[in-house]
Amino acid sequence: MSFILVPNLGEDVQVNAWNWRPTVEFLRAQNVITSDHAELLTCHGTDARVDADLANRMTAAVEDKLSAMKSGERLRADLTVTAAPKTPAVFSPDMKPDDIDANELYSATHEWLATFRDFCRRSRGFLVS
Repeated sequence: MSFILVPNLGEDVQVNAWNWRPTVEFLRAQNVITSDHAELLTCHGTDARVDADLANRMTAAVEDKLSAMKSGERLRADLTVTAAPKTPAVFSPDMKPDDIDANELYSATHEWLATFRDFCRRSRGFLVS
């Protein structure tokens, strides 16, 4: 599953849910967006919008986070940062929900966060579809 970020200016950016969900959670935890807006940004079919002012605040928050991270690190679902390589998930029919480590599945890479920062900076606002 992926999300397409459609800017008011520039080219679209496509992001998978594995990177997008922790990015949105980070923005919510930083009080850049509300919980309600976070929910809209992570649901398909809502055409959630981000205006130019909010895109600029997102840019600043992500820039600040990136200054504390190194290339190759990733922001996990619980908002901790790790340099450990991502472990590929293997799903089997007999798996239970408790067998899945969401922190390992959902993590925003340093490289994605840099792409998102640059996108927000030039977008003048965007639509998530």
